[in-house]
Amino acid sequence: MSSRDPQGGGSATVSSAPSISSLGLSPTPPMASSALPRICPACSGRYPADFRVCPRDATPLADAPEDADPLVGATLAESYEITRVLGEGGMGRVYEARHTRLPNKRFAIKMLHHELARQPEVVARFQREAEAMAAIEHANVVGVYDVNRAADGRPYIVQELLEGEELGKYLDRVGKLPPSTAVSVVRQVCRALAAAHARGIVHRDVKPENVILLGDLAAPRVKMVDFGISKLDEGSALTKTGVVMGTPAYMAPEQARGDRVDARADVYAAGAILYRALTGRKPYEGLDQIATLTAVLSEEPPRPRTLAPSIPEALELLIQRAMAREPADRLSRVEELDAGLAAFDQSGPSVSATGGDAGGHDKTMLAAGVATLLGASTVADASKNAKRARPLLVLASLVGLCLCLLVVGDGVLGAVRWIGDPTRGPSTGELVLSVVLSVVLLLAPLGLWVRFLARSVWSSTPRALETLIRTRAALGAGVVAYALLALAARLFELVVQRNPAAIAHPAWSLAAMLLCPLAAALAWFLPRKRS
Repeated sequence: MSSRDPQGGGSATVSSAPSISSLGLSPTPPMASSALPRICPACSGRYPADFRVCPRDATPLADAPEDADPLVGATLAESYEITRVLGEGGMGRVYEARHTRLPNKRFAIKMLHHELARQPEVVARFQREAEAMAAIEHANVVGVYDVNRAADGRPYIVQELLEGEELGKYLDRVGKLPPSTAVSVVRQVCRALAAAHARGIVHRDVKPENVILLGDLAAPRVKMVDFGISKLDEGSALTKTGVVMGTPAYMAPEQARGDRVDARADVYAAGAILYRALTGRKPYEGLDQIATLTAVLSEEPPRPRTLAPSIPEALELLIQRAMAREPADRLSRVEELDAGLAAFDQSGPSVSATGGDAGGHDKTMLAAGVATLLGASTVADASKNAKRARPLLVLASLVGLCLCLLVVGDGVLGAVRWIGDPTRGPSTGELVLSVVLSVVLLLAPLGLWVRFLARSVWSSTPRALETLIRTRAALGAGVVAYALLALAARLFELVVQRNPAAIAHPAWSLAAMLLCPLAAALAWFLPRKRS
């Protein structure tokens, strides 16, 4: 059995139990009314007094309890007959309803509680949610068909009835998803968000509880729900800097700080959902909300592959690029994340930019685009680079340490000789003093470098790759600077002064000790185009 959007949207596969994800709702027992006094013990459907068995499952009906919900059995706007309560939470209650003129058409009706309906900000947020979802009209976004007020003045939203399971509850039950399923689900989330972003809408509360799985859970279709705290990119009176809104476990750092956010906050959240689906753990697990906010602002989550080693290196790289702490380092659009995940999606044929099935040429172009996104010529190269990033960074650090010892040692020895007698060779005492001073001078920078790698680089593959590139450039610049200075010294003393003995003057050693770090620093901080 399926239901179809009256505006021409896609069908929704019906399973055994509806999903209640709006505004934190949880299932509640069905409630009675005089209009529909009979209840089905199996599906909780409500029926008139002359019904004896449930039309859905042929279960004998029973008398409903006496503690009646006044809306069950009532008709809203002369069109929506409420049949049962689906769930209730702190913000409101969700009902199932059927259309009075199209009896087989069923809806979910979300209605605010009485006390909240008197708060203008809550009502405005409720209205904004309806407007946002109605404006998107996408196969992966829940359909909204109407918004109105009940006779008692409470606002309600008439939306598509989704009968499936929240991704959050499903993950709580199964732990984690196979990579192909996780990638397929998150790609559909990306498409829903892309449709919202195309209309200037940022969701700001993307999380597994707002992702509904429909149909076969091995290859589910996805619906995004709950745009209650969404905002327009150009700003809104309901969005204020300094106000933190959203779910901490899936919140981008700039959102946790209360800064204004854009589509990149949703990119972060989509990456966090993929992290959870593949590892079976939230990015910041086992913390209360305040501690989670603190962790989001100050720490990197554990590497996905430390929790699930079977995750491909390139896929981990993509997750961490989506979850980069700084928005400037993050994938800028959900379309980029979707394109990157296409290389790992085995759920079906790839889709070309025109919307059709990609042929061989299009698949080649897709693979090339994904590889470029990951900073390599092929996806296999991206995996290889990610796997080798940390060992090569350690090796580059050791090489850099050796070069620093040589350059600094030479410079310190030159300074010692200059203070003494530059014309004679160094004594044993001067050599020992030079070595000791060199080690002392390098201890603090070495400690800071190790701390930087451990706290800011090691847990992030994209940052490890970037640091490796910068380290190589700095080492190369330092070596080139030393070589050029040595060549300049030789040419100056031999050609200009015609005094080969002066090549060993300690001034050149001191100059090298100053010039090499300067060249390395310039190479390190030289702006680079991000892949």
